Amino acid sequence: MANESVNRTGRNVWVSIVAWGAALLLFGRALWWLAGTALAREQISHAAIVLLFGLFFLLWERPSPGLLSLRFSPRATGFYAGACLGALLAGIFHEPVLMLGALGFLAGSILLFVYGDSVIRLATGFGLAFSGFTLLAVVFPLADWPLRLFAGRTALWFLELLGRPVQLGFAGDPVRLLLVDGGKPFEVAPECNGFGIISGCILLALLLVFSRRLRLADKLLVLVLAPLLGLFSNATRIFFIVLLAPMAGEHYFLMHEAVGITLFFGTLVGLWWLVAGLPERRDRRQDAQRKSPIS
Repeated sequence: MANESVNRTGRNVWVSIVAWGAALLLFGRALWWLAGTALAREQISHAAIVLLFGLFFLLWERPSPGLLSLRFSPRATGFYAGACLGALLAGIFHEPVLMLGALGFLAGSILLFVYGDSVIRLATGFGLAFSGFTLLAVVFPLADWPLRLFAGRTALWFLELLGRPVQLGFAGDPVRLLLVDGGKPFEVAPECNGFGIISGCILLALLLVFSRRLRLADKLLVLVLAPLLGLFSNATRIFFIVLLAPMAGEHYFLMHEAVGITLFFGTLVGLWWLVAGLPERRDRRQDAQRKSPIS
């Protein structure tokens, strides 16, 4: 029996080494590109940090956070097979959307391999969020100017409500978007487009709603609300920066960072609080077990 157990453990180790080695060959290039993109773009790195911190916190609050599986359970194997199949089909048909799905399956398979089938909901949420993160990294160059324009126009509207003499326009070469308040220009730079907080809200929402047993209507509500919350938060950040700039004086940079950090984390905590307050659906199987007279 002892020898059989040792042999089984040895086989599991070799299967794991071969499987993850093959995954590295299939996904290494895509993961390297993702890492490079996140390091090059501050907003994307912020989204990645939000996703990872959300994942770590959800893992930490599990009933048995220290228990590790480190084996291919049926579900981990299914996710892994989905990842490999998606990558192969993406290569054959040259279809990037298939690679997005494959990376999501890969992320879920890693979580199931490490922690076992008890984290199936969290693995599903993390897989979807990781696919979303990859998509956001791809569309970032296309989203920059639309997001800057939205943030600038929304901040302009806020300031006009206060009766301030503000204007929004383009200037310079290369073109810059300027918000002028009382003759003082504020550039709505790429760092001000809000991509970090918007994508952070989207990824956190995906992670939370699919890792909890929520009603479909509540899931849809959170997923629609999350990007809107990020857009509003970024516009509010620009509004407060412009409003507080005359009082900040030589401490403008400190005020700028303080407002940004406060709204960034405040928005994410608010989103987490919102999802945590939604009622979960009852597990019918557990209810049936409780009601069963057979113990």
